[in-house]
Amino acid sequence: MEEIVVKSEQTLTVRDILQRPLFLQAKLIAGNKGITRSVGWIHILEITNAKLFTNQHDLILTTGLGIHEHTEIRMMYLQELINQKAAGLCIELGPYLPSVPQDMIDLAEQHDFPLIVFETPVRFVDITQDIHALLINKQYQILKDLELFSRKLQQLTLESTNIQAILRLLHEHTSAQVIYYSLIDKPIFSPSVSPKIAQDLIARYRFEVDSNPSSSPENSLLTINEKKTIVSQPVICLGQTLSHVGIIVHDQAPTDYMVLLLDYAGKAVAHILLRKLFLEQKTSENHTQLINDILQYKVENEEQAMARIGLRPLNKGKYLFIAGIIEIEHSLIIDEEELEAKNQDIVVLLRSLLSKNGIYNLVLSKNNQIYLLCIRESFASAVSPTILKEPLLKTLEQLQNAIKHNLSKHIRIRSGFGLMKEQLVHTSQSFKEAFDALSVARKLPDAQTSPFYEEIGIYQLFKGMSDVQQLSYFVTYHLGDVIEYDKRNHSSLLETLDKFLSCMGAKQETAEQLFIHRQTLYHRLEKLEELLGENYLRPDNRICLEIALRAYDLLGKESSSE
Repeated sequence: MEEIVVKSEQTLTVRDILQRPLFLQAKLIAGNKGITRSVGWIHILEITNAKLFTNQHDLILTTGLGIHEHTEIRMMYLQELINQKAAGLCIELGPYLPSVPQDMIDLAEQHDFPLIVFETPVRFVDITQDIHALLINKQYQILKDLELFSRKLQQLTLESTNIQAILRLLHEHTSAQVIYYSLIDKPIFSPSVSPKIAQDLIARYRFEVDSNPSSSPENSLLTINEKKTIVSQPVICLGQTLSHVGIIVHDQAPTDYMVLLLDYAGKAVAHILLRKLFLEQKTSENHTQLINDILQYKVENEEQAMARIGLRPLNKGKYLFIAGIIEIEHSLIIDEEELEAKNQDIVVLLRSLLSKNGIYNLVLSKNNQIYLLCIRESFASAVSPTILKEPLLKTLEQLQNAIKHNLSKHIRIRSGFGLMKEQLVHTSQSFKEAFDALSVARKLPDAQTSPFYEEIGIYQLFKGMSDVQQLSYFVTYHLGDVIEYDKRNHSSLLETLDKFLSCMGAKQETAEQLFIHRQTLYHRLEKLEELLGENYLRPDNRICLEIALRAYDLLGKESSSE
């Protein structure tokens, strides 16, 4: 592929300055390799302390006044200009500096710092007026070009959801190679490149994204080699980075104009992605009906169910399914229209995160609940549930963080996921298990319970019991005396018992976790023995107590004490 170099018409360089009429008699005596440096402003500096009064890209004019007498001051003056990344230094030869000392020429040449001399007198005021007018005109032209670019982007985003058109427009305005790297879709290049170049560029992007997974809106520079750099702009939707738009620059730093074009293009792509996500959500009626049928146990034919979601049979691998329910809780009272809009934003955000984490998904939203059917391919002979659990946990964490930082701090989510199934017709059971896991999460909001049914332990048994009264009686039979004692005396014997059993009877550890003195623990244990009997730590009694404690958590204090 032929190398493409970014246009530089929008940037005023030292080379451009040397072609101005007032510089025709000037000579470049050092730093010839630096004539592509950008010039952002030009001013006169006749003092020895250059650091405080010089900005990056400043072109400095001087007669040598103040620096002509001492070599040390002269060299420090030049070094400060170099350190401040000034565009160059113009010296009018005369009574202060009849000629430029060789040490200044050597230092400038060493740093490719343009050193320009006027051998005949010039009016600095004429130079500053000329260059300032040129800079202002260029800035005005940049604003006009940006406005035109913005209007074209707006028109493109209104006409279609074609990201390729956005990239093509960016290429036309920069003459640079444009790269679109998506975390949920295929990469796009404008103009197209060879497969080898595409592979190398995408590998570089993937490495950068894996190394810096944060969703920062700032652009970044990705070095390809000594001469080529990618200026990359993240595309952020609902607080999540879904893709990146980049342009390749050659042998130069990116200009402000280039960065602004890239920023505009990134925002246009974000609008298109967001619209596509909402459109996908609105047009997934067939998938919605399938989830409804699964919930009502109406799906019996595996082949027909697979066809309804467009899944083709795999020759060597198989599909894995897991059902989930995510519940949205709003702690602030808001009107129905705003609540529906926020819930819709969460659904769109969830789908984008699932796709980003490699999970194909079907979604059904009902009021404050989101029903999920997650699908993934597997070609391994032995399948582990972690193939779905790990990306789901990552998605839930990202979802909660995105809601907190981008939607509202007054929204929280809780979730439940059933067991992994290898057939779509069995996902009705997975939804039932997901509901059980979710109901446990509701009852134990402060506990660190897993959202996965297979990890809720004894609560699986409790949720399978149809006779809640029998479970409540079991709790009262084994813990009733302790519960009543705590109520009458405002004590914490039940908490002490729970912690003592979880610490496997280790008294020192129990006291530390309860933040009490060991002597206090001994008094509580004596009282527990009095209420529960001296044999309460025998294996069969201990099992009953531990089950009763977990059932008490699930049933709640009110229902178990009636």
